[in-house]
Amino acid sequence: MHQTWTENLRFRSELLHHVRQFFYDRNFCEVQTPVLSADTNVDCYLDPLAVTEKSLPLNHHNTKRYYLQTSPEFSMKRLLAAGLDPIFQIAPVFRLGDRGQFHNVEFTMLEWYRIGDNYQTGMFLLAELVRFLFETMKIELPGEIGYTTYRDIFESEIGLNPHTATIDELQSICDAHKIAYPESNWGISRDDWLDVLFTEIVQQTLESVIVYDFPQSQSQLAKIRQDEDYAVSERFELFLKGREIANGYHEACDAAELRRRFRANRDRRHAQGKPWLPINSRLLTVMELGFPPCSGTALGIDRLLMVLLDADTIEDVLTFPIETA
Repeated sequence: MHQTWTENLRFRSELLHHVRQFFYDRNFCEVQTPVLSADTNVDCYLDPLAVTEKSLPLNHHNTKRYYLQTSPEFSMKRLLAAGLDPIFQIAPVFRLGDRGQFHNVEFTMLEWYRIGDNYQTGMFLLAELVRFLFETMKIELPGEIGYTTYRDIFESEIGLNPHTATIDELQSICDAHKIAYPESNWGISRDDWLDVLFTEIVQQTLESVIVYDFPQSQSQLAKIRQDEDYAVSERFELFLKGREIANGYHEACDAAELRRRFRANRDRRHAQGKPWLPINSRLLTVMELGFPPCSGTALGIDRLLMVLLDADTIEDVLTFPIETA
């Protein structure tokens, strides 16, 4: 589908209308949480944009830095803990250094949470939303949405069990496929090797599928489950036409475990020469008082629009990319 830029923006407006309709029809409450916060997710692969206290009229405050959010997750979970449920949000989010065919420093995230949802219901709701949007926008899905484990698709395309393969085995596959990788970035951990192989080989084959049961080490904020001789992360991702569109979790609820993960990620970031990020947050303080079992999902609106409109670059579906913002 090839439309003019202004036609794409009208299409975008219509899509957002139908997103809201989907969640309103299921009794979700739309929320707006701060884009600028003292809290931020400590992730090895996501870098937030920081704003120093000198830029803010907060002389009475002790906080040294605020962050433009990479996701509204922390604030939304604080609302869940306060009893507001179920909730969704369409929010601007920011990630430092992300600019390319599928990336802009600022982009739009749809995120939702519902208390009581487990791993399966979280995946099913994601699939239901995507089917609804394609049908409502009168666009044909690239095949019925299927489900596969990370292990099954990795073994099918690469021939190794990703949960047990060694770094040497993973590197040899990269070499065999002549995949170029910057030594300064890759090879730091098994996850780096798994990520480059998944991105360069596996992801290209995923037309319309939800991949689940990621390696334990890629848990982020998801629950961990023992499966056979190894543990898996109860995390799922939606891929359409070889592009990652959404990422969801059966959410981890243990504040002590999340604090441990944040500390480990902070140490990995330090080893990679990345900026320091705070490991304490208002979310962890709330979670220490108890946090309800739930599932949450984040979906990239701009990526979904690219698939719906068969757009070549993300700037085709934005009002203004970072260069002209």
